Amino acid sequence: MKFRARFTDHGEERSREIEILSQSRHLDVRIDALDARFDGCATAPNGFSILGPGGRQVEASIHRESDGTLRVHVGGQLFAFEFLDELTARALVTTGAAGGKKKGDLKASMPGRVLRVLVQNGEEVVLGTPLLVLEAMKMENEVRSPRSGRIRSVDVVPGQAVATGDVLARFEPES
Repeated sequence: MKFRARFTDHGEERSREIEILSQSRHLDVRIDALDARFDGCATAPNGFSILGPGGRQVEASIHRESDGTLRVHVGGQLFAFEFLDELTARALVTTGAAGGKKKGDLKASMPGRVLRVLVQNGEEVVLGTPLLVLEAMKMENEVRSPRSGRIRSVDVVPGQAVATGDVLARFEPES
């Protein structure tokens, strides 16, 4: 399973591609094309002791925020993570929202056909809320909200064909 992790590190927004290769006794991952193995155990309800590559051990606590981000305290540092599936990450790049100011439109990241619309105009959504299902390359892809906010308009209907860059939904401007 592949993800795009966006996080803030010392005030700078960064992004990493993460692929989970296996989950058994160890967690094997690929981070930006480099393989790594992690071991961990729970030490408290939200606390973990993690043994990483090279035998480096850290204590971490993880808290999920209402906007879907994860606040992770590791070795005295605080990180805020967003984990985006590949389709959502591509949609953010297409809309120009990949690393900073959030735009008011959600655009199609690839051509396809709208199967289902899951939200209505005026509906309040949070980051990661499923907005619609798009069929592309013979696969059903759930398109999730790239941010929290109110849906100003849904600009597609089931059965409609869309091209890359077509507007799927618009958000109310952020205040």
